[in-house]
Amino acid sequence: MAQTGSAEVGAPAWRQWLAIGAGLLVSWSWVLTVVFLAPDILGGETTPGIYAAFTLTLYVPLLLFALLAGWLGGTKVLRLGRAPVGWTTAGLAVGAGGLSGALVMSWLSGTVVAGSGATGLTALVLMGLGLTLVQSAMEEVLFRGWLLPVLSQRLGQVASVCGSALLFAGFHLIGGARQPLTLVFITLAGLLFGLLALRSGGILAPIAAHAAWNGSEDGLFGLVPNPGNELLGSIMDFDLVGNPLWGGNEEGLNASFGAVVVMIAAILPLLVGRRAAHRTAPSTAPA
Repeated sequence: MAQTGSAEVGAPAWRQWLAIGAGLLVSWSWVLTVVFLAPDILGGETTPGIYAAFTLTLYVPLLLFALLAGWLGGTKVLRLGRAPVGWTTAGLAVGAGGLSGALVMSWLSGTVVAGSGATGLTALVLMGLGLTLVQSAMEEVLFRGWLLPVLSQRLGQVASVCGSALLFAGFHLIGGARQPLTLVFITLAGLLFGLLALRSGGILAPIAAHAAWNGSEDGLFGLVPNPGNELLGSIMDFDLVGNPLWGGNEEGLNASFGAVVVMIAAILPLLVGRRAAHRTAPSTAPA
């Protein structure tokens, strides 16, 4: 991703900075507006259909914003990258394995209890998993498909990964994340997804990791909301109660030491691998 094609390299700096400012302003304003209007949109009792419509309304426009900002700044957004099957599989393993590892840590701390909302693999659960994929993919297109490469052209790879991760955390802050551990976790998740994008040269690996984490959390283990029952059901159902440092709070597993530890453990091999790749091949071909 250090080199991103002649159209991107040749785009004037002012156009790229304009694209960055406009893309962030429009996407963040959209999320703030939809979240602010959510009580009126959803009404008193949310049904699966209303929930699905709300989710699609909130996230699908992010794809349009990313594509328009990419066009304005001369940045290719939808980049599949190298070895797409292999990197997608690796992303799925990182996401699902990481979530499972964080849940095991909470279980060892005595914070995990069995809930009563398990539904098995139903049509609603499948719909929920599909919505999770849409949400994860749209966020990754915005932050790793568009923002990461355009920042990399202007600031370099290290600053682009860190900057996009911080903006990713800010995006979730306006979306409702408040616990300090949640914001630390989301920032680390942004670093992980950014490194996966750089190593793979595209967005499939971060989309897979993001969707696998969220899908396992919601549709597989029923951890969202915590404690309680997911509107669309879940294959299994666990609640986190007790120690808030291990997820026994309203923001659940994302606000736990286990999630932070798992993210750090997933990031370190990518950092080591990145340094090794630079030593063996200091200049890389365009992805």
